[in-house]
Amino acid sequence: MMTDERRGPDEMESLIKATEGLLPHFQRRKEKAQERLAALAGTPELCFALSGLELHCGPYEFPGVATLREVLQPPGEIELAGALKNKGLMSAVARHMPAVTHELAVLHSALNDPQGRLNLGWWIISALRCRSLADLLVPAVASVSWDAIPAVERDSCEVQLLEDVPAARRLGEVVVVSRDALDWVHKHLLAWIEILERPAFRLAVDSVTTHHQQANLRMSAAALWAGFEGLFGISSELRFRLAALSASFLEERGPARLALYRRIKSLYDYRSKAVHGAATTDALLEAHIIEVRGLLSRLMCRMTEAGTLPSVDDFEERLFN
Repeated sequence: MMTDERRGPDEMESLIKATEGLLPHFQRRKEKAQERLAALAGTPELCFALSGLELHCGPYEFPGVATLREVLQPPGEIELAGALKNKGLMSAVARHMPAVTHELAVLHSALNDPQGRLNLGWWIISALRCRSLADLLVPAVASVSWDAIPAVERDSCEVQLLEDVPAARRLGEVVVVSRDALDWVHKHLLAWIEILERPAFRLAVDSVTTHHQQANLRMSAAALWAGFEGLFGISSELRFRLAALSASFLEERGPARLALYRRIKSLYDYRSKAVHGAATTDALLEAHIIEVRGLLSRLMCRMTEAGTLPSVDDFEERLFN
């Protein structure tokens, strides 16, 4: 490697000019970060970085709980190097920052327990994922706004990696999250939290929120169907009963229910090909995943609105009465 003593005059001058050009850049970023800190007025928050989220509206308030807002200047590796307590996380966090668009800032005052605040953020984000089906990623959570990191004291920012999955894929068209979806989350958050206590519903939530992080499309399909099957708690005649019970729960009696019943049977037939290694294409797998997750989202949102996870008897009563 060439040392400074061996560099020519022209090369040294270029390096000095490049360095001088960087200093104003970082100073401007620090000033903007200081403005964000001042605007927050020292309010303690736990901030979940959201990668790939697109919104129709501006900042969204969950009053007394959290704020969903845009991140204008996610920190770079140099800024993270100065701010983070745990320097070992710097590179892993930095590689996600260019795609971070928003943050969910959970107020410390919402819950005294640090783990409780982590849970609360996950509950809100998981409900939003299910309702909107946006392929977002939550790479990390920080003890300060991601926009403010360039202005914090050295070694003061605590960060925890959450979904360190750079290869997570986006399936289908980009989903722009609407205010209606956020209003739904706000309205039904307590019901969502309560029904998450049911292991079958929790499995379905996990399948919807992480299927795009699987190593391949077949595994994504398998994850979604595991959540789908878990909601119904049945172990025999799966093809017929899943199709019949799902259709009866989502549609009233008539042609629409019959059409959905037949469609779900067809999807389940393809599911067997997908998860058992039969020949197919990525295009067909992706289309299958998009359709199945849409149905699973409808089921879970309907259950949340009803405030309950129906039993098999409940499903069958709706089917036959």
